[in-house]
Amino acid sequence: MASKGKELSGSPTVGAPPNAVIRSIIAHYRESTERLTEDELRQIRKYIVAHRVDDFLSEEVEVVSLTQMYPILFNSLLRSPGLGEYRTISCDTLSVWTQRSSQCLLNSADFATRLRQETTAGSAADADAAFDFICEHWTDSGAALGNALRELFMKTISLVERIWTVDEREGRLGKWVDRILKYPRNMRVVYFTIEILARQLGGRAILDKDPFLIHESLQLTYSNALANPVSKMITAILVTIRKVDVESLGKEPDSDALEAVEMEWLKLWSSDVIGALRNDNLRSHVQTYLLPNIFRVSAVGYRLFTEELRKLPLHTEGDIAVLIGCLKVGQDLAILDDKISNTAVLSPDFLRDLLHNTSEDLRIGGLSLAVSSPLTAKPISPAILDILSEAFDDLILESDPEFRNRVYGLMRQMTIRIRDSCYALARERKKCIKNGNLSRAKDIDANITANMNFMNHYLDYLRELLRPGSSYQRIHMSLKLLTVLIRAGLDGRVDAKWHDKNHIDFPFDIPIFTSKTVRVLLDNLTNNYEDVRETATNLLKMAPVDALFEDGVEKKLVVNSYVEKGLRMIKGLRGREGDGGARIVDLCYYLYGKLGSGVYDVEFLNTFIEILESAIQEAESNLSSAVKDYPLHGYFTGLRFIFEQIDYNAECSNGKAMYWNKLHERLVRLSYSVWGIVEKILCHDSPEGNLPEELEEQYLASLEEEYGPATQLVLSYAWRAIGESSALMTVLLSRIPDDGTNLLDDAVVMDLGNLLLNELATIRHRGAFSSVYPTFVACCTRCNTSSSKSLIALPEKWLEANILLIQSKAQYITRRSGGLPFLVAGVLTAETNVDRPLLQRTFDRLADIAETPVQVSDEKMDLPQVHALNCIKSIFVETRLSGPSAFFIDRALAMAINAFASDIWSIRNCGVMLFAALQTRLFGSRKFTDSRLTVGTMSARLFFSRFKNIKDILLHHLSEHVHQLGSLETSHVETVYPVLSLLSRLEGTNGYSGLNPFRPLIMRCLSSRIWKIREIAARSLLALVSTDSWLETSRDLIRGLSKSSQNGTHGRLLALEVLLESFASGNSDPDMPVEFYTDLSNKFEDMVGCGCSPNVLTFLRVCKSAIDFSSVARVHAETQKSVLTHKFYDYVLSNFNAMGNDVGDRLLQEQIIEYLSDHCVQRLLVNPKDDEALRLLIDCITTDNSGGTIAALRNISDRVDEFATSVCEGLATTVWMTLRRTNWSQVRSATIRVFSALLTQLRQWKRQSVEDMFDELYASIDLQITEANTVSEAALEVLGPLVASLSIKSSGNDYSSRWNALLDKFRDDDAPYSTRKAALTSIMSFVRIQHEMQPQSSQTISLQEAYSKLMDFLSDDDQELREIAAGFICAFILKSKYVTTSVFCQKSFAKLLVDEIGKREETADGLGYDAGTRVTGTLSPAQQIANALKTDLSLFVVEKQNLYINDVQEAELWAGMLMHLFSSRRDNDKLETTLQSLADWEASAIELLLNEIGLRGEDGALGWTSNSEVFLFGRRIIEVYRVLKQCKSVSAEIETGFSKLRRSKDNELHCLWNFDI
Repeated sequence: MASKGKELSGSPTVGAPPNAVIRSIIAHYRESTERLTEDELRQIRKYIVAHRVDDFLSEEVEVVSLTQMYPILFNSLLRSPGLGEYRTISCDTLSVWTQRSSQCLLNSADFATRLRQETTAGSAADADAAFDFICEHWTDSGAALGNALRELFMKTISLVERIWTVDEREGRLGKWVDRILKYPRNMRVVYFTIEILARQLGGRAILDKDPFLIHESLQLTYSNALANPVSKMITAILVTIRKVDVESLGKEPDSDALEAVEMEWLKLWSSDVIGALRNDNLRSHVQTYLLPNIFRVSAVGYRLFTEELRKLPLHTEGDIAVLIGCLKVGQDLAILDDKISNTAVLSPDFLRDLLHNTSEDLRIGGLSLAVSSPLTAKPISPAILDILSEAFDDLILESDPEFRNRVYGLMRQMTIRIRDSCYALARERKKCIKNGNLSRAKDIDANITANMNFMNHYLDYLRELLRPGSSYQRIHMSLKLLTVLIRAGLDGRVDAKWHDKNHIDFPFDIPIFTSKTVRVLLDNLTNNYEDVRETATNLLKMAPVDALFEDGVEKKLVVNSYVEKGLRMIKGLRGREGDGGARIVDLCYYLYGKLGSGVYDVEFLNTFIEILESAIQEAESNLSSAVKDYPLHGYFTGLRFIFEQIDYNAECSNGKAMYWNKLHERLVRLSYSVWGIVEKILCHDSPEGNLPEELEEQYLASLEEEYGPATQLVLSYAWRAIGESSALMTVLLSRIPDDGTNLLDDAVVMDLGNLLLNELATIRHRGAFSSVYPTFVACCTRCNTSSSKSLIALPEKWLEANILLIQSKAQYITRRSGGLPFLVAGVLTAETNVDRPLLQRTFDRLADIAETPVQVSDEKMDLPQVHALNCIKSIFVETRLSGPSAFFIDRALAMAINAFASDIWSIRNCGVMLFAALQTRLFGSRKFTDSRLTVGTMSARLFFSRFKNIKDILLHHLSEHVHQLGSLETSHVETVYPVLSLLSRLEGTNGYSGLNPFRPLIMRCLSSRIWKIREIAARSLLALVSTDSWLETSRDLIRGLSKSSQNGTHGRLLALEVLLESFASGNSDPDMPVEFYTDLSNKFEDMVGCGCSPNVLTFLRVCKSAIDFSSVARVHAETQKSVLTHKFYDYVLSNFNAMGNDVGDRLLQEQIIEYLSDHCVQRLLVNPKDDEALRLLIDCITTDNSGGTIAALRNISDRVDEFATSVCEGLATTVWMTLRRTNWSQVRSATIRVFSALLTQLRQWKRQSVEDMFDELYASIDLQITEANTVSEAALEVLGPLVASLSIKSSGNDYSSRWNALLDKFRDDDAPYSTRKAALTSIMSFVRIQHEMQPQSSQTISLQEAYSKLMDFLSDDDQELREIAAGFICAFILKSKYVTTSVFCQKSFAKLLVDEIGKREETADGLGYDAGTRVTGTLSPAQQIANALKTDLSLFVVEKQNLYINDVQEAELWAGMLMHLFSSRRDNDKLETTLQSLADWEASAIELLLNEIGLRGEDGALGWTSNSEVFLFGRRIIEVYRVLKQCKSVSAEIETGFSKLRRSKDNELHCLWNFDI
């Protein structure tokens, strides 16, 4: 660990005067190159802060001179290590010195002379060194160091400003600008420094050096890390320019002159900013970080900018988003002109369009404009409240959690604004009444009433979302928004402790905790999701206790009934049942505490623990019975919830300390008992498939049928029990005070610690490991923070004993070292000493063990070295040790690399795992992307300054093994590859030569006989290449290309690929150097004729990348680029038919075909009559190289929508014949999809019988959908347009029926995503062609069926499919101006179905039948109620595939459609048949429901009608009754039955079953 301080020779004693201490420090370091310690830096900083400027300038006061401090402070800064806080402290100290020196310079000319004579402070060399230091470390700094470096930079500039002349200052700072502009633009330091320099030199000086800086920087605002610094830099540049221009007008400028200046200022940046705003990837960050900063200084500029925006057409989503975002910025800054609200820009219709738009950003923008205001007391107009009410579904039901969070924030703003504005209105009303202004008072009353009505509607809506069967997002959002309403104080009965800070009362009171709300909240205590259960419980605890019970009931009896239901759930096998039961127990304990004055809750807790003890006793005597009848996890979870809420201070003050002491000991003993029950199960070598012998005979096959596989059931019982009991122990250890109240005896803690040690040492189940580990950490933490001497030394003793175990009894430790790494990490995590001495000693001992030479030659897993390496890895993996462990990375990395060369596999394996952990620790996790540049990287200079010893370690291992790569021993490869992989994560830095010793070694690796070594070496070379050396390195690589060394050539080509990628991504110079094209052209013939296919292939990829590089090249560069382009395509044209036999030749030909087909496609887009291009493209398709065929088809597919009809006609025959002659599934699927696209473009294709095409494609479809089948999916997509073409024929109905049958299979919720998407694509193609062919009456029937299926996709589980369907319906069928959300689209589409399809007699009956089936469901009433009430005891529940669809809402939607349909067409006999079917279903369903009510009696909260399927059944009955009632088709039998349901309120059926119709 880093040294905090050291004893100086001749240093003053403790308590010496500060002057003497500082002089002693200076004297010690004056002639030394060592750096100060952290403590010494702090002392000097404190000393400088403690003395004023006058003290340092006065000759009478005995203070240490600032000039004496500077050399050692500056040296300490430059030599500061990268680990720990040293660098931050040294920056802070020097910043304080610099600030005090600047103040002295301001007050004394003599001090300036002394500073120049006695120090080098302010010299060009020191200033440059400080600037380099700041630039080097700023980009990858954390917040603390970044702030320290920023302060140092600003104060350094302030210092030199007082030392240098104006010309010197501008010249030196200008050179700094030149240097920083050469840095890669993805480094944050570029923007931090230019921001500060712009404020010194002025923005124009910066733009004179780089006129494109604003434009180029804006392109990087997509990055979260760069958006803010880029925006601050641009703001600094623009603000300084504006300031100079405005000041030039004088103190009181003319308004016209000021506006002219603003217009000129706007021209500097507006086009670049508008371009960025139109980019979807940049818009959000530009609006968030840049625009507020710019417009904050210029309201006139904002007005002019928005006027310019409003002149632009609003054709696309991006255009609207730009305008909305800018209006929002103006609204937040309170500079938005109120006149805008009177224009069409913010009209109610436009706002409504925004809130229903499919774009999440537009919905958020619309909502923000509607509800946000810097003046929270400003009322929201009633018209906007009405629009918001219509849009609740579009805002709240979204699947995207990020969107829901943004909506939540705005809905919270809305609630606060309504409250504050209504409060202000109520006060104004009082004043109006007092002053006699009754008219205004009446208007205010109407406004408050409108707000109250809105809040009532809002509350009803949120309550309805909590109904049984609702999706997670609906329930989760509802609970969060209900919490907002409660904390805002909408329900006046809620205790004020739950209110937000700065609370203001609503002028009206709306009860939130009604009987309906309480019922649905209680229902959600058993929800499948823990956060829902927890939030529902917390909301019920916020409620007034009286509101949780009906009037006149015995409250304790009600709670008793809840307890009974909770205990019944706790005994369930499934984890979710036990968790739900535990939440009920948690609530009941809380309610008993409120009702019984400390009696009921104690009785209940004791009883509950006794029940748990009985279950444990049953398990100890008969495990097979306990596994299925008495699961333990729910009991322990319930106890955990209870003990999380106990107020121990209050309990101790009531004299109950001894009671709790005994109870805690009792619970710990139960944890022992659980371990005794599950030990044999979890400690078996293979716990996942183990069934203890005593259970094999007892667990019969009949039980497996009922509950599932015995091994699953037993293992689930065991690890859930140990997990939840451990979680309870964690709560006890963490929450029970250790303050002398004797609530938990030391002996109990010791025993529990020993138990946890035993569990960690012997458990084999990974999940159980993870469950016990937090408890062990909590135990160690309690011991370390305890005042008891017997506890405080325990963790170290445990650690010592187990490290000795590694050395003496390694063979008894299990695979992956068992729980030993958890134990080591647990003890070290809990260490409280900030210097971490235990971590230091432990790491040293483990490292010594790991570095001990192995004395055995055979493969063994139980070596001490293996366990030591695993324990070391756990130290670096543990997040809470990430900071302290950084000091050991050097040594750990050396150990990992050394392990690669071990002869023993287990050690090599541990070395790999340790190395991977270290790489993640150093660079972060790798992101799965094609671009190397998106992988976590670090500047090479920064990396080696932070970890100073690593460079020598890497260089040593690379030097030792690189020259042996040609041997057959794999150990050399296994060592070299990881070293290169680490180097590949580093970035080159201009002016840094520290990696030069690696260059010859990496170049040698580029010639390795091993392909993977060449690949990783190519990526590693990038660490040695800076922007300044890119061209030189690239030219060296090209010049080294030779036929004589194919491996070396291949490695150099791979390196060129990497360099090209880096150039395109990170170089700010838009021009590719002309020399690069020239060198490639000169090597072209040699390389394509080298005789090695992989090398030719790689060389062509390099050439293609260079050719495709989009640059505004200089004329001579373009000429050289043209030469290379001609050579490239000449070779491609002459060699695309060359067929070799080996894999390399075929891959080369495939690549050549891809290049040629892409070239031909581009030519055909420019000139559709280019017969040669068409012929070549056809040749590419018909080649014998299947990969080439796929590549050609892919290129065609990408641009087929842009092809002329003649081109499509020319390709269709070839594509169809290719489909008929190939059997390979990948080629067939690609061919079919291209043919489908061509057919859609052509509308009709007469070269082949449509019937024959249908039959051939239909035959290729596999009707058994078990997984995604690309051929079947592609074929189904083509059938859509074919059926549309056939529908005009009399035989079309048969084809349509076969197609519809396929669609029903392929669009099923259980089908894979790609399969459902194929069905949707087929339907859309069918509908599009049907519309274009203007179908006759026979065609509208199939169109109605297609519409119904299309509507189903608006409720698909996959958001992408919902969006595709909504986009097609809005654009093609509804002809909407904008694409709306799937929710709103569904409502609009339903209306169209009724209005258009329903008005035609031939289609109305089909729509009516379809709608009736959607309302009632496809199963009979008897089957529905039986399935709903069927008991399923299996361990795992199969979750339904579509979690998005809301069946109740679907039934309501289709019922509404039915009512509209029947109201307009009662003359249709077939519709009357549908109505009769509904009546028959209703009569049967009511009878079945009444029978169940009679059998089950009283229902109530958590009762049987809370079952989602039962609830849905009841709502179906209600919806069908509504339809029959409107159509006046309610029979006497139905009316009688429904009346009985109305009178069944005494049975406490579900409150959201509204039978009062």
